This record gives sequence, C-alpha cells and structure tokens, in this order.
Amino acid sequence: EQDALLPPAPMKRKVHEITEEDVSYQAEKEKKVKKPKVTNDEKRLRRFRPKPPQSFHEIYDRALSQRFYVLNRVRGGTQDCPEEDVEMTGSTGNIYTVHVGKQPRCTCPHHEKGHQCKHILYVMKQVLSAPFNLVYQLALLSTELQTIFASAPPISTPGQAESDKRKPIDGDCPICYCELDEKNQESIVWCAAACGQNIHEECFRMWAQTKTGGKVTCPMCRSVWKGDEKLVAKVQKDKGAVEEGYVNVADQLGISRERDESSYSRWYGIHNRRRDPDWEGNSSWHGGW
Repeated sequence: EQDALLPPAPMKRKVHEITEEDVSYQAEKEKKVKKPKVTNDEKRLRRFRPKPPQSFHEIYDRALSQRFYVLNRVRGGTQDCPEEDVEMTGSTGNIYTVHVGKQPRCTCPHHEKGHQCKHILYVMKQVLSAPFNLVYQLALLSTELQTIFASAPPISTPGQAESDKRKPIDGDCPICYCELDEKNQESIVWCAAACGQNIHEECFRMWAQTKTGGKVTCPMCRSVWKGDEKLVAKVQKDKGAVEEGYVNVADQLGISRERDESSYSRWYGIHNRRRDPDWEGNSSWHGGW
C-alpha cells in the first residue's frame, strides 16, 4: 500500500529529446549574452550618386574624345585601401597628377575649384577600366577601390622585361590608352631592347620629349630605348615651359595651348551657372579644363 501512495518515478528522457522547457531556457540564456556588434560604418566622403547627373555626360564625352597622354603611374595605399597616382598631360599640354583614392582628385584648376574634371574620368575609365557605376562617383569606399585595382591593367616594372621579341599589335597603347591599329603599322614603334611593347609613334615622341636629362627609355619596362634610332635622334629633351604654375609641354607635343571650346555646348555653359547640389562651388562655368 505504501508503494501505491508514492508518486511514480520520473522517466529518463533520451539524450536527443528537447522539451519546450529546454527551448525557453536557451532563449532566455541567449538574451543575457551580449553579442558583439557587427559594424561596417565606412563613410563615403561625398554623397552617393545612384545615377550620373545630367552635367556629368558632357565632361565624360570630352574625357573619352580628347587626346591625353599618361606619363607615369604609381600604385600606393594599402592592400585594404589601394590608391594610385597618375601623371598625365591635359588637352593643352599642361601636366597634371590625378590621385585615385577615397576621394579622387586632380591638380588641374578645374578640379581645384571643386568641380569634377575630365582627367579623373579619363583615368578611371581609360586607364583603370573601372566599372561605370564607380566612374561618376565623387568619393569611393575602400571595397570599391579594391574592386577597381583588382582588375586594372598592371603597372610594368623593369624586372618584367623578358624578351626582345615584338608583341602582337593588339590592345591599347600604354601611353594614350587608345587602341593600336594593326593595319597602320607605320605609325607604331616597339621596344626592341626588352619587352617588345608596341606604342604609337606620336605617343613615343611625346614620352621621349618629356624625359629631361639622361637617355630615352621604354615607357613600359624602363629599359634604355632600342628601336627606331632616327626617331630617338629627332627627340629634344627640353624642359617644358611653366605656365600658371604648371609644366606645359604643348610645344614639344605640337599641340595648341589655346583651349578648344567647340565641344562645349551653349546649354552646358548657361545651365551650369545654377548650383548643382552634387558639386561644390558650382556657381561658375564648368567648361574648359
């Protein structure tokens, strides 16, 4: 009788069985444990542009239609936030430096007044082959810079010179980043000293004329130039004239120092007197640089 009055012994549950009580207890326990905050708070230094503003397109057209020359490229920054400085000539022969980083900038007067300039757009699109949705941004995130430089054309170094065989005539000229035309081989020279790189003859003349002091070198592998000796003999390594604080090599390139404004639309000149919220100091005319 006493055994009949005792409560039944608790049944042992199997290890894999989970009760509602277990779930409730675990949920309460997780509330008390502070989870580390996942932060990704990198701030864009300028407002994000979901699409290019109307004022962008005309500058972009000039960046792709006018002739520029790249004199030097230097990669910098860090692996997490890569950067690059590109030394180039403007359309009137002035030498500017474009810095591609979190906030791209250029030493040209137009950009220093707070405007987006064609030199930055040229470097982003033609030199670095950046995705278009990043070309028109005024500021970039470090992850976007990683994307750009992961697929950008490499910068050649002297150690990369391997053979004296001429490369196939295809791809872009390493100075102007315009396409090489195999059908017009007379206008193309190549590095017979080391890397075999093809270059527009006009571009090579410009490159050689801007190298003051010392011997003319290949713009790709930096080996002393060995190729068309008559072409090298014609080159005079005079220093460019200084105009308004900029070195100008227009005379050496055979181009005019006068700015060609024929491609600047009348609409563009009038309407950019209005303030654009995407640009700073936009009350003045944007055309020209």
